[in-house]
Amino acid sequence: MLAALCAPCVNSYKRLVVGRALSGATWAPAYISYGDNNRTAMVRVPFGRLELRLADSSCNPYLAGAAMVAAGLDGIERELDPGAPQNVNFYELTPEELVARKIKLLPQTLGEALDELERDDFFATTLGADFIAEFLKVKRMEWVEYSRHVSDWETERYLEFY
Repeated sequence: MLAALCAPCVNSYKRLVVGRALSGATWAPAYISYGDNNRTAMVRVPFGRLELRLADSSCNPYLAGAAMVAAGLDGIERELDPGAPQNVNFYELTPEELVARKIKLLPQTLGEALDELERDDFFATTLGADFIAEFLKVKRMEWVEYSRHVSDWETERYLEFY
């Protein structure tokens, strides 16, 4: 649910995907986990410094910051235990190994992120139900527009005749 607020545009999810880049590796987070100096995890804690690697430049920094603080305070209040740090390259693990470690994927599209935000009322309660409803409305319209757009790649791949 945090993903929709920290990675709020369709292009955000082009970096948060599972799989290797053409260069051979990507260090963008795609997994909901944390590690000490693990660049494949969503949260990184190198040398005692906390990095939430989910947010990108398309987010509203005030909204993302408020959401992160609210989520952090909720975890403290409910005494949630994040478990031991995961200091492995998640991209090298099999799907079965990820399941065994209870590592889940971040949403892979804006649509999935919005579904998660809508499914849980935490941010509606902490940031305001009217705000979250309007955010969901605007972002769902954006997702629909994006989904209906026919890109040059699609035209070249499926419609060009040789």
